[in-house]
Amino acid sequence: MMAANLPRDEQRDGTRQVMMWGSALAAILFVGFAVWFAVPQIFGMTDYLGRPPTGADSNAPATTVGTGVPTQREAISTTAKQDPAGVEESSGKRARQIQQSTAPATVSDQQRQQLRSIISSAQGPAMDRPNFEMMVGTSVPQQTKTADLPPEATQVLNGFWGDQYLLAGKDLVIVDQHSRRVAAIIANVR
Repeated sequence: MMAANLPRDEQRDGTRQVMMWGSALAAILFVGFAVWFAVPQIFGMTDYLGRPPTGADSNAPATTVGTGVPTQREAISTTAKQDPAGVEESSGKRARQIQQSTAPATVSDQQRQQLRSIISSAQGPAMDRPNFEMMVGTSVPQQTKTADLPPEATQVLNGFWGDQYLLAGKDLVIVDQHSRRVAAIIANVR
């Protein structure tokens, strides 16, 4: 309710105080948000895009569906590598285990060269731009063609027996045979 009997000078002073306090509050909020988003980015603590802490590429867009840019450059699921016979159940337990056991892929130059040779002679399915997000644990659509991972590749990687694969750009994408989830991404194989 407005005070109708206040002199004009007092009304002007009251309005000026409200505007000053409002401006001060807006400035504090602006600085707070700038600090909230900029400081962690400057110190590399997080990128606010929900990428996993292991193997993520902070320069990739938040989603990569259809862009051909992988979110993870090289990563593997230790669960998928060490337990290829694990069966997916209706609760999605296997898919969660695959995603939660993500680790950086450690592939030597010699192993990468062997994989290049094996995969190029196998002539499996390849696509320039995948229709799924390139991240361990992501579901690979049924319409995406995959092929059985050659036994020689499983020997080089020491795991992923019975799984499937496809080439996405220059990267080898290993797909878990039971859950149809991305089990590993090995860069620069093609």
